[in-house]
Amino acid sequence: MSIKSRPVALARYSWNLQELPSGAGEIAAPFVLRTAGDQEADEAVALVQASYNLDPEWSGCALHIKGTVLPAVMKALAKEPTCLFVQHGNRVIAASVFDCEPATGEVHLISGPCVLIEYRNRGLGGALLGATLQALRERGLAEATGWTRPSSASAKYLCPKFGGRPVRESEPAPVKAEAA
Repeated sequence: MSIKSRPVALARYSWNLQELPSGAGEIAAPFVLRTAGDQEADEAVALVQASYNLDPEWSGCALHIKGTVLPAVMKALAKEPTCLFVQHGNRVIAASVFDCEPATGEVHLISGPCVLIEYRNRGLGGALLGATLQALRERGLAEATGWTRPSSASAKYLCPKFGGRPVRESEPAPVKAEAA
C-alpha cells in the first residue's frame, strides 16, 4: 500500500538587499548566531529535515522535502560553507542554508530559516532570515529569493520581514505515490 504525497504549491519571495536595514539578523542572548563549519554539513541537513518533518504546515510534502529541499541543501554545503546556525548552549536549534549562485530558476534561500519546533515563536526565524540576507549582501548580491508555502505562517509573518515581497506562486508539482 502506498500513501500519496500531496502536490506542493510554493510562493516565491524576493528581497532587495540594498534596502536591508542595519541590525538585521541580531540575536539576543542566550542564543548565539554562527557560521556552520565544514564538518557540520550532516548536522545542518539533519536539522533542516527535522524542522520540515515536525512542521504541520509541511505535512504530506515528504517527497518535495526528500527530493528537492535536502539535495539542494547538500549541494550548497558541498560548494562552500553557506549555512548559519543558532545555538542555545551546546545545542544547534536553527539553521539556514543559502546559495550565492543558484542555478537558473532556483533560489538563494534553499532551506529558509529552519527552527526546531520547540524554539519557535521567539523571533529566531526572523533574526535568522535577517542574518542570511545580510550574509548574501556581504557576498555582493543585490537581491535574494526564496520559496515557501503560500498560506503558511512563514508566508504571512516571516517572508514580509525586511521588505520581502511575493513574486509568484508555482503550480503544484506532480508527485508520485510514496511507499508507506
